Amino acid sequence: MIDLSHIGDFSRRYFVYNLYLKFFHNHLYYRKLYVLNRENIPAKGEPVLVIYNHQNGVNDPLNILYMFDDFRQPVFIARGDIFKKDRVAKILRFLKILPTFRTRDGGVSDIKYNMTSFNLAAGVLNNGGTLVIAPEAQHQQGRYLGSFKKGFPRIAFAAEEKSDFKLGLKILPVNIHYKDYYNARSEVVLTVGEPFGCSEFIESFKTDPNIAYHLLNDKARACLKAITPDIEAHEEYYEEIDLLRQMWVKKRLEKKGLSTSYFPNYPSEEVNLLQEISVMQHQEPQAFADLMQTTREYLDELKKLELRDWIIGRKVNLAKVLLYTITAVFAFPFFLFGLINNIIPFAVPAMLRKKIKDRQLHSSFNFVGALVFFTIFYLLVFAIVWIASKSFLCALGYLLLMFLSFFAFYYYKRGFIKLKALWRYYKQHRAGQTKRAEELKQLRSEEHTSELQSP
Repeated sequence: MIDLSHIGDFSRRYFVYNLYLKFFHNHLYYRKLYVLNRENIPAKGEPVLVIYNHQNGVNDPLNILYMFDDFRQPVFIARGDIFKKDRVAKILRFLKILPTFRTRDGGVSDIKYNMTSFNLAAGVLNNGGTLVIAPEAQHQQGRYLGSFKKGFPRIAFAAEEKSDFKLGLKILPVNIHYKDYYNARSEVVLTVGEPFGCSEFIESFKTDPNIAYHLLNDKARACLKAITPDIEAHEEYYEEIDLLRQMWVKKRLEKKGLSTSYFPNYPSEEVNLLQEISVMQHQEPQAFADLMQTTREYLDELKKLELRDWIIGRKVNLAKVLLYTITAVFAFPFFLFGLINNIIPFAVPAMLRKKIKDRQLHSSFNFVGALVFFTIFYLLVFAIVWIASKSFLCALGYLLLMFLSFFAFYYYKRGFIKLKALWRYYKQHRAGQTKRAEELKQLRSEEHTSELQSP
């Protein structure tokens, strides 16, 4: 195991590296990163243990990293099996990542290294640093919270014990909410909860640490759940409830007079809606069963038609579809230029992503691939144009043109997918094939929304 003893020290190289990565993350890959309740973030220099819902691979910790605007350098906890090779471990150390080992990853023999990591993590906190951990110890396959593992409370109490229980550690829950898990140029909202401590469980820890771990996990999970849209019935009804979330939240915001284009309005309303559906499930099981049955029927209709909910019920006539088609034809040259200049760095991560079965890791490959391949490819083309033209300004101008052409390429590609869906829906609607789906959507929108009362 490589030396990780100075992982909490300030690094100038890491600082410089983060300037570019933060710009790429906050302004290029994501269209917008919102941080709600920023005032809940303890000041730099106070010991803070950040916990978050883990749903989206490497994108989750990056969002946590860039929610801070005071240039602090948090230390992250990650699965230990990725530290197996020394070269990789050195990169992860540079990125300020500590390993924890799970039996299912590396066997019982590796668990012994956890004590070293926990002591290092406790040292980071005792030096007034910020530590970040996903208490679920793995990413989930959707919008729900998994069970919390013992690693997080073990670190919290180890830090307190190291300071003779005088540290005053603050645990900060953060919900990460994605508008789109998988595609670039989307939006993300981070909702920062109120920080809390573990002092109330210290006496239990002195008597029986396992009881204290359990109590702290329960409290932490309740605090994170209060700000996290959590589809509790995911195992049996995840698809149905997730569809209702997408269909109803916008209408609820409109009824409250809130902007539907301002994404930070969505997480709290989704929390309310999912809580109401959960109450219905337990208090009105028959109404809940009926709701799930008809929603499943609607889902099946969508799959049969190869359509998505956003298009059902739209007023689509031939004139409108032709107008969009003509616009696409005129915009095609801009798309073609963008395609020629961006297809190589765009396609390589896509090919690598196909080998990954876990879809929740696809966005990680999108981000890392875009960061690495676009940077290298753009610099390479810049150098070639500079050498060929013998003009720095010419090379710089072409680089800027390439950059702008990416947006033409990317948004045209996404728009073309929607245009194909519009044509498909128009043809199916004229043939009467969408009638049942439209009836079911109307039923979902009018009858059952009245069964759920906003708190």
